[in-house]
Amino acid sequence: MFPTLYHFVFDFTGISLPFLPVVTPFGFFVALRLGAAFWALSSEFDRRTALGQFAKVKVKQVTGMGVAKSEYALNALMAFVFGYKILFLMMETGDGFSPQDHIFSAEGSFLWGILATAFSLWRTWVADKKQRSMEPSTTVIEMGASANMPNITTVALLSGFLGAKVFHLLETPSEIHWDTFISDLFTSGGWTFYGGLICGAAGVIWYTSKKGMHWTHVFDAGGPAMMLSYGVGRLGCQFSGDGDWGISNLKANPGLPDWAWAYKYPHNVLGKDYASTGMEQIPGCSGEYCYQLAVPVYPTPLYEALMALGLFAILWFVLRKRNWAPFQLFSIYMMMAGAERMLIEQIREHGISLYEVFGVQFSQAQMISGALIILGVVGYFWGGTKKEGNLASE
Repeated sequence: MFPTLYHFVFDFTGISLPFLPVVTPFGFFVALRLGAAFWALSSEFDRRTALGQFAKVKVKQVTGMGVAKSEYALNALMAFVFGYKILFLMMETGDGFSPQDHIFSAEGSFLWGILATAFSLWRTWVADKKQRSMEPSTTVIEMGASANMPNITTVALLSGFLGAKVFHLLETPSEIHWDTFISDLFTSGGWTFYGGLICGAAGVIWYTSKKGMHWTHVFDAGGPAMMLSYGVGRLGCQFSGDGDWGISNLKANPGLPDWAWAYKYPHNVLGKDYASTGMEQIPGCSGEYCYQLAVPVYPTPLYEALMALGLFAILWFVLRKRNWAPFQLFSIYMMMAGAERMLIEQIREHGISLYEVFGVQFSQAQMISGALIILGVVGYFWGGTKKEGNLASE
């Protein structure tokens, strides 16, 4: 396992890059999954624009007028924040340094902030000079609905972030302190996944409806992107060893590599903090990440990643271009996602039975998976009753 990207690069190349220890594989794959989802959703938006499901976006392009002072100021502000926080984070390698705590603190580097600002102002000045050398003109071009993606992403992140924090505080009222309520919203702890999902989805529906994009088509476009994002994210869990592994596996290996059958997740990111929960120290190794599981387990993140990426391939290359009724493709995604998680829960460590119905025990994840399958079936037949012509009235 690779608790940080530093370990990954060093193990494969022998090159020591001092700024990489603060970057975890999990964080890297979170960024990668967002990029993958952005690409898939943008591609689908443009394809559906060509089909007439989404209106084209008119963009005004002005040349020869130079760069506005407000753009100078905005670029400088964003550059300073990037230098002050992100560049400082990348260069900090001290023991006990927590990137998560740093992001939500006032700590940073004024030097890196000033250098980044200076570079940004220079780049903006170069662009300004080039603009003013051109003949003034204004043109209007039509683009696909992917032109809305930056704003959609911003709305989803902001509404999802606030939803995850507010739902957590509502679930745990004992943690609400009104004198520090605003600052508590920006701490690194205390998140509720479904709060972020609900509010993020609501924010996207609100924004896209203002742009004339019907929510059923938006969801249909988002199904493959969500499956791709999930698969890439699970690779991050596998590479970092974040504890989302399976139950113990002492069965005979059918000839697969250990990391694909029964794995101890050596050097996992949990490290010494979880040494008392089934971990053992790796012989001859000393340090924070010198622990592994005492008993090998099923590498369920790897299995989920392979299943999700395989299902994405089916959605993307086989199903998405067929003539589905509104909401049917997303319903198929829900059924696939629910079935995949229902299967993997049989060998997941966190597949602990918490509920019992008619003598059958279910984990919380299995219940959610079952609900997804049911919603998918209902949504598929509901979508079959809809036609393109009557969506505008809903």
